[in-house]
Amino acid sequence: MERSVAFVREYLGDVARSLGRAEPLAAQVARARGAETRMRERFGTNTHKGALFLGGMVLVARARTASDDELGLRLALGRAAREVRPLLANEGTHGAAARARFRVGGILREVADGLPSVFEVALPAFRAALASGEDGDAPSFRMLASLMRTVEDTTALHRCGADGLATLRADGARLDGVLDERGPGGAAAFLRERNAAYRAANLTMGGVADLLGLALGWLAWRREIPHEPRT
Repeated sequence: MERSVAFVREYLGDVARSLGRAEPLAAQVARARGAETRMRERFGTNTHKGALFLGGMVLVARARTASDDELGLRLALGRAAREVRPLLANEGTHGAAARARFRVGGILREVADGLPSVFEVALPAFRAALASGEDGDAPSFRMLASLMRTVEDTTALHRCGADGLATLRADGARLDGVLDERGPGGAAAFLRERNAAYRAANLTMGGVADLLGLALGWLAWRREIPHEPRT
């Protein structure tokens, strides 16, 4: 998992360099497809397929706005999503099957709508936790809880159907309650217990994870959490 995360970073650097050369959107899409192929060949999995797509789209939008203004970024994301959709090959994927079966928008709607799960759900939860005096891991756990309660996670739907998604949403509410009662230490213990249960049930929340990672990356870029120096 750690090696594949490092691979995502390599890919994002490749996309950033492509954007710096003012290459067309089709060139960034081609890089994403190539990265998916290499990831499967190197690691035997497409675990971070959603992260490749989301991260690449945010870089495209950020390059177009040349600003950290969140409204401007969201508008640019929507425009880029409309341009990129005809270039995608979505049929035959687990996500496409889950979207069709359960009539949800999934990751494509997220991007087309300017990532509401990040900018209207996760980031407000993090910032509200900080404003109320929570520290340590608590603000990040609040983001996770908010995403679990709201995201139409097609990975969970593919693995475990509507019951799986309902479990995520119920556990997101429970996570908030544990934070209220026992703080981040209790929340970490709760998540370890739920992780074991999810593994036994073959339930995953890949969409939640991708959006959480994107939110954390944006907060680091904005210097709202500790981060590596910008380059």
